[in-house]
Amino acid sequence: MMIREITEENIQDYLDFIPAELLGEIKREYWRGLAGTEETSGGMTAGVLWELKNMEDEEEANEAEIMWFYAKNASDGEGVLESLNRSLKNDEVKRVYFEIPSLSDEEEKALSASGYTLEITESRDIYVSAEEIGTLKISKKKPESYVHSLSDISPRQFKAGIMTCVFHDRYGLLEDLPFLPMTRFDPDLSCCVLTDGSVDGFLLVHKITGGPFIVELLFAVQPDADIHLLNMMRCAARAVARLESPETKVLLRKHNKGSTELIRKLFPGKKGEMVCRGELKVFYR
Repeated sequence: MMIREITEENIQDYLDFIPAELLGEIKREYWRGLAGTEETSGGMTAGVLWELKNMEDEEEANEAEIMWFYAKNASDGEGVLESLNRSLKNDEVKRVYFEIPSLSDEEEKALSASGYTLEITESRDIYVSAEEIGTLKISKKKPESYVHSLSDISPRQFKAGIMTCVFHDRYGLLEDLPFLPMTRFDPDLSCCVLTDGSVDGFLLVHKITGGPFIVELLFAVQPDADIHLLNMMRCAARAVARLESPETKVLLRKHNKGSTELIRKLFPGKKGEMVCRGELKVFYR
């Protein structure tokens, strides 16, 4: 088996293996990928995509999240994971983890043999429909006039607002937030707080290729952060209910204590699907 780096230039070679929603992500700042291929045919026998975490945070240890893993057989899967570990060592990563809908027997064998602890558990993600969002109490009242759709601001205002988020160390789900273009986010469902021409808060929504919308950032600066957050949620909820079909799905991720509490408050009793979660704490010699 030969190991190749997966890049923006060659990812099209693996269309039959890598999920469509991940194909465009490899060009992002902290995404990496490896493919194990047969020496004769060049066909993929194993592969992995991951994103480096905490690279912008000097106080937190570097981590990595595996976003996709494939192994035709356990042996080649172990080979790709061994190459992954070598790459992670260069980035001084201390912990690797993942949350994947399901694993084949061969993939599970490869991960277990490589030292990963595995468990079946409830996902951190929940999916809600536009219809469910439209029934929320917050969607019944119009937002304040200082809340604007993303389409109302300029790229320069957007960039300045993003740097405000970075200054306050708020990245949402996006490790590479400072590097992402405004065009990543839906201009009608995303919104912001505009004060004297300056952006003081964002609710940013991204459309996953072939999949649901996902809320990737929710942040507002003090002193009126709570009321600004409420008004942005009100704006986004009304936009989803107005512009999208009732069955349109929105993904909400419980990625920290604050987001978990908010999601439970908005959608009490809503459960995530069962997934396979894994973790490896890395100790280098």
